[in-house]
Amino acid sequence: MAVIEEINRARWSLGLARLEESERVTEALQQSRVVGVLGEAEVGKTETIRSALGPSRPQNPIVRLDLAGAASESHLAFRAARQLVEAELGVDFSILKVGALVPASLESKRVELAELLGTNGLEEVLRDWPSGSYGLVEALKGIERFVRRRDTIVWIDHLESPSLTPRHPLDLDRFLWGLREMVQSRGRLSVVLSGREAIAGHMLSQEAAFHQQGHWLSLDNPPGDVWEAVARSLKVPRLLVAELVALTGGHPETMLVAMANFSQGTGKNADELLGDLASTSASLAGRAFQHASTLHRLGGKILEQVALGRGPYAIAQRGDSPPQEIRKVLGRLQLAGLIRHDSGWSIVNPLVGILLRREVSSASAPDWDWELDESDREEEI
Repeated sequence: MAVIEEINRARWSLGLARLEESERVTEALQQSRVVGVLGEAEVGKTETIRSALGPSRPQNPIVRLDLAGAASESHLAFRAARQLVEAELGVDFSILKVGALVPASLESKRVELAELLGTNGLEEVLRDWPSGSYGLVEALKGIERFVRRRDTIVWIDHLESPSLTPRHPLDLDRFLWGLREMVQSRGRLSVVLSGREAIAGHMLSQEAAFHQQGHWLSLDNPPGDVWEAVARSLKVPRLLVAELVALTGGHPETMLVAMANFSQGTGKNADELLGDLASTSASLAGRAFQHASTLHRLGGKILEQVALGRGPYAIAQRGDSPPQEIRKVLGRLQLAGLIRHDSGWSIVNPLVGILLRREVSSASAPDWDWELDESDREEEI
């Protein structure tokens, strides 16, 4: 329990230390009605944006649509309708379910909600699972009617999610183009878009709905000075913090747990702290390897090559696979949040890297780039 309390205290300190990043998002929204936030997996995009936007209020609602787990267009429409009702009521939508005793003021809201969402939309909201008959076009119309009444922020999170599944039924481009039309026609609507760095090419291309629209920000793991601020609240030595940052790349969750464990008086160095964490997380590597293997036949092998610091193109050097295919695998692994690219490729979760290497080592793996012609680059993911 003491460790959990320390982790929570460290998490709170990290939130305070990252206020500058949250303020960047807030300032961008003051300058533009379209703001995009992109970054590698697990850097803390969702928490940073949540901190920047603050709580949703009836007079200034925030409609958050999380694409993670949105199984279809009707499923996303179902989620959107629920978000609109909660924003309108300021309370959980379930209070309107048939048979519930509700105040007269809320009962009168039922009529307003029917006008907002349509009869089908209101019936959809009261279901436990989407019926499939309420479509995304209807949900977009509901958002448009909602925006006419008050200043609204629509936040689309985890933009990469539909791309993780082949032939996903959700047409993300069509949805985003619908939002863009609303932004242009409704001055009271602001849109926040957030996702992994690997989706940047798709989101910022000339064919994208928000190409050259608004402010686009990049978010990364907290740098050393942020971790020093967190360390002061936990009484962790600066030298140890610097060593942990060098070994983990500043990966938030690993840093928080390692520092919280040290604050319990273990007296261990950075290698020992990370080694202990890896030993209690042995299943992480197996799941990551299996996940990578489901994405591509070479996925698991390339994940291992990156962890070992041999570079992902070692397979191409041996003639097992052409470099163009390696590029595709890297794109899929990055989109899935297993690897990231800075000066070279590295494992997102440092504990997975430790387990695959069977030792604590540098977070970044050396890499070299294979020269591709333009036709090869068009095939990249």
